[in-house]
Amino acid sequence: AYNHVSDYAPFFEIDAHWQSSPSTNSTKVLADSVRENHDRLGRRVFNTHLRWDMLPKRREVDGSTPQNDDKEGYDADNTGPSDDNDSHIHKQRPQCGKFIYVTRNQIDVVASFYHHLSNQIEGTYTDTFETFLRDWMDGKIPFGSSLHHLIGFAGGFADNLYDTSRGHDDIGDDESTGVTDQPLLLLSYEKMKSNLRTEVLRIISFLNLTHIPSHVLEEEILPSFGFSSMKNNIEKFQPKSVGWLNGFQFLRKGVTGDGRRLLLNRSTNDSGGGKEEGESSELMVAYNDWVEREEYRSKISNVLKGDCYEDCREVFLSVVEK
Repeated sequence: AYNHVSDYAPFFEIDAHWQSSPSTNSTKVLADSVRENHDRLGRRVFNTHLRWDMLPKRREVDGSTPQNDDKEGYDADNTGPSDDNDSHIHKQRPQCGKFIYVTRNQIDVVASFYHHLSNQIEGTYTDTFETFLRDWMDGKIPFGSSLHHLIGFAGGFADNLYDTSRGHDDIGDDESTGVTDQPLLLLSYEKMKSNLRTEVLRIISFLNLTHIPSHVLEEEILPSFGFSSMKNNIEKFQPKSVGWLNGFQFLRKGVTGDGRRLLLNRSTNDSGGGKEEGESSELMVAYNDWVEREEYRSKISNVLKGDCYEDCREVFLSVVEK
């Protein structure tokens, strides 16, 4: 039982979750409250918005902040390894833990983020959705370009020979396709919506949680992961770091396709009259031009080359489809 999800899965990059080391003020260690909650849980869990190249890869030393001193790897402007041989493989294989990366269709992402920032009290976004979309595509909204974020993580999966076809041990159900010996797991919001059980089994396998009894999974865990259950327990998930306007709920709709409807209904000269299904809009055209201009598809295809990356590549490419 927990009062709020952040009690056990705080954001890694939030200053309040770190404190100066007693032995040296120049070193940061986990705040006592975070460490105590993790001790009760029996493992350390963090949320993060950081890019792959910003995340630590080495184990912590004496409880200090894990450092990432890798100078190699992939970034948004470098779509291939830094040398011409295979020495790049595993060069960023994390030693400090495992990473679960969740993707979502980018049109739904921008719609959700617009509602989020337009309804939080601190730094309320007050301009139109059209302006938000264009600023977001230009990387001017907090956390920068989402395509650069995706490309960076695609490099992380490539570095670690991510292969969803390899065998695994699970909890007695053959629907899972996760693997326990890899440091990264790729999930998509859309797949979790369409088949939550299969995706949860992949997480269970990835984290070696195969001791969970089947009846606990079916009767307790899976029902609590559904959107309606989470919304009914909103006090456990509503972010506490900011305030919200007009009773806004962070768990808003929990659907797919909401962003597409927003883009089609908000062309430059349209105040909400709407477009017919299948009809384009100026915003949708701008979005498609942005994806092409960033060469996102070719960069992903170049980073995730080879048959072993086929499933992974398909997930990364699907996020920009309309």
